[in-house]
Amino acid sequence: MLGPGALIAIGVVLLYTVLGPLVLFAIYVLFDSLYKSGRPGKNQQDKTIEKKDPALWTSEDIDVHMNRIF
Repeated sequence: MLGPGALIAIGVVLLYTVLGPLVLFAIYVLFDSLYKSGRPGKNQQDKTIEKKDPALWTSEDIDVHMNRIF
């Protein structure tokens, strides 16, 4: 029979194995929602740039695109 230390260790490993991915997913969802809600105007600018042919971009479109990357 296993001692109490071994049972606690097994329980902790199982707990981290089950809840670890859920916690990481929750953190990912939190950061994703913060990114989307923090930039309402930027999403619409991205949509208009994506519809244009990159060969026809103005300097303003290039600035918006570079700001989105960096």
